[in-house]
Amino acid sequence: MKKLLYTSLVLASFIVVQAQSDSTDKIININEVVIAANKFAELKSNTAQQTQVISSQDLQRANAQTTADALSLNGQVFMQKSQQGGGSPILRGFEASRVLLVVDGVRMNNIQYRAGHLQNIITVDNNMLDRIEVLFGPSSTAYGSDALGGVVHMRTKNPILATDKNFLHKGNAMFRYGTVNNELTGHVDLNFGAKKFASLTSATFSRFGDLRQGNYTTNGTAGRWNRNHYQARTNVFDTLGNVIGQKDTAIINPNNSIQVGTGYWQYDLMQKFLYQQSENISHIVNLQLSNSSNIPRYDRLAVTGNSTILRDAEWFYGPQTRLFAAYDFNWKNAGPLDNVAIGVNYQRLIESRNNRTFNSKWRTERTEQIHVVGFHADFKKVIGKHDIYFGVEGQFNDLVSRAVQRDINVDTVRAVSTRYPDGKNKMNFVSAYAMHTWNLNEKIVFSSGLRYNFVNLNSTLTPASQDFFPLPYNEVKNLHNAVSGNLGLVAKPGSGFRIAALVSTGFRAPNVDDNSKIFESVPGSVIVPNNKLMPEYTINGELTVEKTFADRVRLSATGFGTYFLNAITADKTQFNGQDSIVFDGVLSQVTSLTNKNRAVIAGASVQAEADVTDWMSVYASFSYTYGRILTDTTPYPLDHIAPMFGRAGFRVKHKWIRGEFFTLFSGKKKVEDYNMLGEDNFGQATPDGMPSWVTLNARIGFQPIKYFSVDLGCDNLLDLRYRNFASGTSAAGRNFFVTARFHW
Repeated sequence: MKKLLYTSLVLASFIVVQAQSDSTDKIININEVVIAANKFAELKSNTAQQTQVISSQDLQRANAQTTADALSLNGQVFMQKSQQGGGSPILRGFEASRVLLVVDGVRMNNIQYRAGHLQNIITVDNNMLDRIEVLFGPSSTAYGSDALGGVVHMRTKNPILATDKNFLHKGNAMFRYGTVNNELTGHVDLNFGAKKFASLTSATFSRFGDLRQGNYTTNGTAGRWNRNHYQARTNVFDTLGNVIGQKDTAIINPNNSIQVGTGYWQYDLMQKFLYQQSENISHIVNLQLSNSSNIPRYDRLAVTGNSTILRDAEWFYGPQTRLFAAYDFNWKNAGPLDNVAIGVNYQRLIESRNNRTFNSKWRTERTEQIHVVGFHADFKKVIGKHDIYFGVEGQFNDLVSRAVQRDINVDTVRAVSTRYPDGKNKMNFVSAYAMHTWNLNEKIVFSSGLRYNFVNLNSTLTPASQDFFPLPYNEVKNLHNAVSGNLGLVAKPGSGFRIAALVSTGFRAPNVDDNSKIFESVPGSVIVPNNKLMPEYTINGELTVEKTFADRVRLSATGFGTYFLNAITADKTQFNGQDSIVFDGVLSQVTSLTNKNRAVIAGASVQAEADVTDWMSVYASFSYTYGRILTDTTPYPLDHIAPMFGRAGFRVKHKWIRGEFFTLFSGKKKVEDYNMLGEDNFGQATPDGMPSWVTLNARIGFQPIKYFSVDLGCDNLLDLRYRNFASGTSAAGRNFFVTARFHW
């Protein structure tokens, strides 16, 4: 331990010494000046909502394996993981279907985004991103349903036109290797541009081996989360030595720090075309494809059974495919309007869940295919000191849910219950909004907005599904109307002060995953449908105070409080008069998603950054959230509430050398703060809760020539064993990585 700490300090000193050799290059922390909180770019300083922008330079510097890791490394978004191929961002105590994911202006949340934990964010390649914009708190006025905790808006790079020459060609290539999981990632993007037409092609392939957790244990982690056994199919012989079949065998893991069953591979492709019709009119065609191998669900594979060493022989997500196509028309100075943006889009998604219990020949295969068609029309008009934004948006979802049980020995199938209703599943969103910004003067900015939301859901069950669960109904129909709004005030009294106050409301309509699924949320607990769910609503207030000193030091603090109405959370219930039923061969407690009448969430975040010298900057961030369901007696913990977490470090730069040394940290999640019926996964923690942790991380980069750069780094220098709250897999142990980049 002491030796590792000494090594890390030496590395940090080396970075500083290299930078001190010449201070002619000054580090300048350039704050982002625009944000798309109102669908069109505006000054970030005029936005009342708490926002964060992760630039392409930040993403490159992070050297993250996935977009989920890039958000986590930033230190202001907490990330849950059930497997290496995952990542579910938590914003202000909201997660999964209550956080809206958006890519290039198109909502990714669809009819089946579940309330538990998601991995869909990894289908957006962080190597093709220009920036990530995080909007904290209810954002339903600008984005509609699901944006209760906030929005993660991922914006991909755009093609570049030729300017001073007739033809422009440029490209980038990257290769990265990491030791902790034998990561191999390769990326290339090519840009070809003429005066009016440009093309951008991007391709990334990543292969991740089984992830090794840290070996240094503390705070009750000694002996915990070891992968002592894993499953393999071995031959069965007759008395003459002939192979007569195969069986499941628990293999002793020679290195129980290797989380066998976490490896996977993935590729991501993007093609964009830009046609600049005139100075003010442009057309963009945006095509994206993401696909993966099977992704093992590690937390399920590590569960032990009552009579066997392992409960499941197989539990994996099938190849996760996301096909995206969009056309966007943008017109500046459009007659009486200042900006017009119109677009249509299509998404096709295929996901599956596959599991087989140990020593069983039957593998259950549940597959969902989703088609999503959407459109948007956004407009902006400037009248004197007033910026007026308005528009309409729609999304139409269609889901087909299928399931079989397959005999792995003879490849025959039999019927089994589907995850969602096996008939028609349709969910449609249509909304209209208007927002207004009044720049009263240089010191006062008012903002306001309203959105009307219309959502309808229709799911049907065929007679065949009643053979598995005789529900008292065969159709779920919901129709919801909601109005969301916001009022904001930004004051800039001078002397580097900025004060922003915001009152906003959020809205989320229950989808097919809330209303109609039958699913084992955790081993021994099954969720059954509830066709009487109502929408969730939030009322939020927040206050942000910022102070800048001499253009070198910036402090920011935000406090918020959210009143949660009709909060959907899991609760014990009965099915046909029984509180337990047999599901997939396991006697399971019956639970159902219900509307808890009231819940409260409150918290604060603090950020600080300073240019200490011309070559060195320091920074720190801290976030804390508290959440409780309000009952008639004692308030009960709301699930998805992350413990205190943050990041602190320093960054240096000198000519062609740059370096960074930082810590990521998380407080303890105490037992009394867990929601035992929800998605907090207490079974993955220690008996005392999820321990606190601190990691040390370092990077150093070199760019000796314009066309080539290399980054070296080490994450988790002390090789600490830890898990993020609610996660079913341990975080990576000490990871040395090298990244080579080529530019032309």
